[in-house]
Amino acid sequence: MNDRPSPATSLPIPTSLAEITPSWLTRALSGGGMLEGAEVVACSPETIAEGKGFMNRVFLLHLEYDRPGPGLPATVLAKLPAIDPLMLPLFHLLGPNLREVNFFRSLSWDCVLRTPVCYCGLADSATGNSALLLEDLGRSRQGDSLAGCSLDEARQIVRQLAAFHAQWWESPRLARLDWLPSRETEALAFRKLYEPARQSFLEKAGDLMPPGLRQLADSLPGHIARIKALLSKPPRTIVHGDFRLDNCYFPSGVGSPSPLVLDWEFCGIGRGALDLATFVCEILPPAQRRREERGLLAEYHSALESGGVTGYSIEQCWIDYRLSLLDIFALWIVSGAFCDYSGLRATTFLSNTLARLDAAISDHSPLDLL
Repeated sequence: MNDRPSPATSLPIPTSLAEITPSWLTRALSGGGMLEGAEVVACSPETIAEGKGFMNRVFLLHLEYDRPGPGLPATVLAKLPAIDPLMLPLFHLLGPNLREVNFFRSLSWDCVLRTPVCYCGLADSATGNSALLLEDLGRSRQGDSLAGCSLDEARQIVRQLAAFHAQWWESPRLARLDWLPSRETEALAFRKLYEPARQSFLEKAGDLMPPGLRQLADSLPGHIARIKALLSKPPRTIVHGDFRLDNCYFPSGVGSPSPLVLDWEFCGIGRGALDLATFVCEILPPAQRRREERGLLAEYHSALESGGVTGYSIEQCWIDYRLSLLDIFALWIVSGAFCDYSGLRATTFLSNTLARLDAAISDHSPLDLL
C-alpha cells in the first residue's frame, strides 16, 4: 500500500504558476509533514508537458530551503488544469482534474498499484480549480509506448493490473465513492463533447487517421450510450481509464519492481478489461498483438481469480476486451482532440496509436457486439 496523503487544507488553490510561490509551497509541503520546520525560500519551475500530448499543465519545481534537512524533496511535480478555452467544456463535463485529486486524496494510500507520493491535493468542484503536488519520478524509467516492452514485463504489468482490479471487484466501498463516476454516467457528457471534438481531432490527425477509424468516428455517437452501459454492468471495479505504458514509471535498481502509475484523470467504475485493452493494443504492433493478446488476457484472468474473483468467465472477459476498443476510441476523440501534438514524439505517438487501434478494431469487429 502507498502512504496516505495529507488531508485537504485551507490553502488557496493556485490557478497559475505565478501563484505557486515559496510561501505557498512551504504551507503545502508542511501540511504533508515533509518539511519538519524548514521553509522553501526559492522555486525554479520547468515546464515539462509542452508538445507531448498532455491535457494539463505540468511543471517540475526545483526547490531551495532555508536550511538542509534529510528527506526534503529537491524537486516536486506540480499539476494544474489546462487553460486552453477549447478544453473548458471537457473539464467542466468530465472533471478529469477533480477525479485525479480525489483519487490521490481518497484512494492512493489504499491501492495495490503503486502511485507517486502526493504531497498536496486541492480541488474545488464549484470552480473546477485544482492543484497537485506529486513526487518527482525523474530517476525512474518511464515506460515508452513507442518502444514497447518485453513480453515478460507486459505479463508482470498485466498481473499487477489484475491485482488492482481484484482488490476493488464488486467492493461495497464502490458505492461510497460518490465522486467517482461509472462509465455509464459519462455517456451524456461524451455525447455533448463528441461532435466538436470529432471535427478537431480529425483535423489534427489529418492523414494519420486511418480510413476505417475515420468512418467509425462518424458513426460512433449513436453507440456511445450502449457501449458505456455495457461496460458499466456488474461485475465492476475501479478502472484507471487511461492505462498506458507511458503512465508507468519503473524505479531504478536491481530487478524489475512494480511500476508507479500516474495520470488518474479518467479513473472510474466499470469493467476492468478496459484497462487491459488500452494497455495491450497500444504497446504491441498488430502482428505481435495477434500472437500474444489471448495469452495476456489469460494471464489477466488467471490473476483475477488468484485475487479472489469468481463468476467471471474468460469468455466474458474477451467480450469486454473487444467492446472496450470502442470506448477507448471515443476517449481518444473526446480528450485527444484538445491535446498538443506539435512535438515530434507526440505526433509519432498519435500515428502509432491510431494505427494499432485501427488494426485491433478491424480484427475484433466490436460493433458486432452491439
